[in-house]
Amino acid sequence: MDLPEDRDCAGSVLAVDDCPAMREIMRASLECLGYNVQAVDSGWAALDAVSEGSFDVIVLDVEMPGLDGMAVGRALRSAPSAAAAAIAMHSSVAEAEVRAGFDDYDLYVPKSGDVRSLGEQVDRLVRSRRSPRRP
Repeated sequence: MDLPEDRDCAGSVLAVDDCPAMREIMRASLECLGYNVQAVDSGWAALDAVSEGSFDVIVLDVEMPGLDGMAVGRALRSAPSAAAAAIAMHSSVAEAEVRAGFDDYDLYVPKSGDVRSLGEQVDRLVRSRRSPRRP
């Protein structure tokens, strides 16, 4: 797929999901919009990736073995290396349940059959964070 001319690189995204198929869906959904995507399979791998690089957005699956997405989100909000990153929660868990476990995220995207939805919503989030605030 060709990228629009104004899109050399839209930004960087860390996609975190324990399901290999979902990681590939997230990667494809975001790369087609011009994002550089690093995909990892666990909460621990996400924390390692953030300690080694910076991301515009970190997309977290909620239900993962070991360190779930809500625990990762809490850890990221206290990590200076992730302070500038937006956090998107991507889950089949209801948003109210996610919010009860971790409420300091920027975007909730339900897992659904629409694979383009995640990319489009993350793209809107990145653009809104980059656009100057109007009084």
